[in-house]
Amino acid sequence: MNKNNIAIANKNTLANNISKEVRKTQIGLQSNPYSPNSQFTEKIKLIENIVSNVREKINDNLKIYIFIMIPVLLILAFLVYKYNFSSRSADTISKMNYKTQITIPNIAHCNNLDITQQYKLCDYYVSSSFMTPCVGNQHYDYVSNDMINEVIQSGARYIQIPICEADVSLQALPVVGTAVYGQKLITSLNTLEIKSTLKIIRKAAFNINGKPVNQPLIIHLVLNTNNAYTINSLSYDISEIFGDVLIDTTKYKTFPIFLEKLCNLQGKIILFATPEHMGTKLEPFIVPTTNLFEIYHFSELGPLNMPNDTLYKNQYNQKLSSKQQYKSNKTFKSKYPTIEYIVNNANTIGTTIINDTEILDNLSCFNKVGMTVIKPNYPEDVISSNYDTSESIYLGCQFTTMNFQVNDINMQNYLTIFKESSFRLKPDSMRFSEAEEPIPDLLKAYKSILQTDTNLINNFYYEYNNCLLAFESYSLPNTFLTQTENNLRFTLGSNKITDKYGNVTYKLNINQCFIPRKSTISSSNNISIYLESASLPMNFVTMNNNIFDLESLEIKKKDLMKQALYMENPKTVNKETDAKMLSIKTTDNNNPMYLAFENKLVKAYPNTTQIEAQNNMTFILHNIQFKYVIKIITIFNGSLKTMGGNIIGVLENNTKEGTSYYVHPMKSSNNSNFNLFKDQFILQNKSTKTYVLYDPDTLFLYDREKQPNRNGTFNIEATNGFYKLLNINNDNLSLIDKNLIKFVKESDIISNENLFMIDISYELV
Repeated sequence: MNKNNIAIANKNTLANNISKEVRKTQIGLQSNPYSPNSQFTEKIKLIENIVSNVREKINDNLKIYIFIMIPVLLILAFLVYKYNFSSRSADTISKMNYKTQITIPNIAHCNNLDITQQYKLCDYYVSSSFMTPCVGNQHYDYVSNDMINEVIQSGARYIQIPICEADVSLQALPVVGTAVYGQKLITSLNTLEIKSTLKIIRKAAFNINGKPVNQPLIIHLVLNTNNAYTINSLSYDISEIFGDVLIDTTKYKTFPIFLEKLCNLQGKIILFATPEHMGTKLEPFIVPTTNLFEIYHFSELGPLNMPNDTLYKNQYNQKLSSKQQYKSNKTFKSKYPTIEYIVNNANTIGTTIINDTEILDNLSCFNKVGMTVIKPNYPEDVISSNYDTSESIYLGCQFTTMNFQVNDINMQNYLTIFKESSFRLKPDSMRFSEAEEPIPDLLKAYKSILQTDTNLINNFYYEYNNCLLAFESYSLPNTFLTQTENNLRFTLGSNKITDKYGNVTYKLNINQCFIPRKSTISSSNNISIYLESASLPMNFVTMNNNIFDLESLEIKKKDLMKQALYMENPKTVNKETDAKMLSIKTTDNNNPMYLAFENKLVKAYPNTTQIEAQNNMTFILHNIQFKYVIKIITIFNGSLKTMGGNIIGVLENNTKEGTSYYVHPMKSSNNSNFNLFKDQFILQNKSTKTYVLYDPDTLFLYDREKQPNRNGTFNIEATNGFYKLLNINNDNLSLIDKNLIKFVKESDIISNENLFMIDISYELV
């Protein structure tokens, strides 16, 4: 009985006792002939008033109690029903309904396949499930065998099963339940008896929607225990239930299973496990994943595959162009020529490939011979969520795991990839052997099914790549987005100009200019950009709480989403002007925020229908004409300078007094989108206006020509965070001694004497 019930009972008892005393008093007074009648009447009335007040108080409290508690009890009853194990599991599964969207064909026997069609396991994308038993959240929610069965029936051929200890005893039995990896505390609201789970998996593994299949099933055991008794007990159950279909692991102790032909794995269950299994009776059943196997959170992918060219980090997105792929594949094949070489060096080659600075796409190349798991959640995350898988698909990651219980647009796009098979062959450019016959490019097919936002200006990056842009407020004309230290404000142009007709214009300063850089997290078909400050290099427009400021580029994807921006057709449209107008918003589709003008401050606005707010979110775009100005600096902090006799030499330990050179694109008729690090150019002394050329006889560099010529054609190549300056013959500019530079053949370079730093600035025209 709770406190409220006890209080009410006590009050009722008090009233009843008072009533009894009243009756006794009445009897006593009436039987006493010596009691005056007036005294008797007064006492009776007094007692009756007390009783009446007590009963009214009791009735009022009871009414209030009933009025409050009954709705609360009804709500609690609904929540108990909604979130109890069976109803929650059934409700989640009913919303999945993936089984009708997929087909799982059988794999042909190897002897029925041409040798060129016998692809390796690592050549495939595999439909993959993250923390498979979870009904809802990662922690503080239920786990279910029905969910495991449903995920397998939905096409997943890589599943994860978290194993915990049933209790804290030394002889604890294994159970299926969630925990933060590395901790023994069970966080799920229930656990599953291990044998029942294994039997469900065994029954579903090779019978999908009533049809027999022979595609292998990979089970990753996440061991949240290091209790040998618990793990040994698990091994007995696995042997008993999976024994006849388990892969023989003997071969794969020395030969990475990722290089095995898929057709040799048909009808088998393959077990991976976290390291806790080592040294236990479970170890003989586990396929080793110590070599050529990586696990990343999806937010780690962008920084992993960025080249060392720090100024143009985002250029890695071009990795799928045929030219870049050819170059990368050629380098990769020359360094890692055969499968036999890979196998013989399996212990170290995975790390070698990931850290190889001469390969354009390290993770893509790694995935040609190894396998990568991409996870949607960190171990401590509570809420289950999915993500745009395009980045992991582009990088050739085989196990792009998803929370199947979250039926969102990302999950629907994912199912479209695997609708014809749970093992989808990767494009030929993303597999090891270049001799294989090309197949339809899955990446293009994947792109075609993704949703696009028709209001976004999707060609913005291609139109304004490498341009200097200024953003003028629509609400307050002649005020521009401006960098002030690491802050952003709206200010007037730096120089007011009035023509003879009285028209006023403002000449802008460099701190009012921004450079669009291609974002590393562009989602779907829509290309997002980073806006880099032209006056404060490597600082990008960033949403920070309810404002925008400038910050260096982040690493994690959730932080990059506050820096990656979409350009959108404006809410406000002025039909009387031909000016290019736009709005700027973040890439968070769930909660997009717009860059907005507010009393010359730079605020973050949510989407709105208010006209004034829409005006504040609208900007006039200006494409600012400029010239590149560069200084070339040696790795020993000396700068190139035009010396006596017009020869270019080096100032030792002096980066300030070097000569500044204009960079002019060779294609002078098309200055837009000129890329300093891709396109050929000529150099002009900023002070003397003479042109730079190399002497083909001496191979020295001179600054003396009044007109450019063929020997003054150069290009820059990024490498290892530095740059090479190449002439038209692809000779490398090299430091001969502390003060002298000249062009040499690349084969004659001994160390890093051909590497330089580039100091870039902009001069507005």
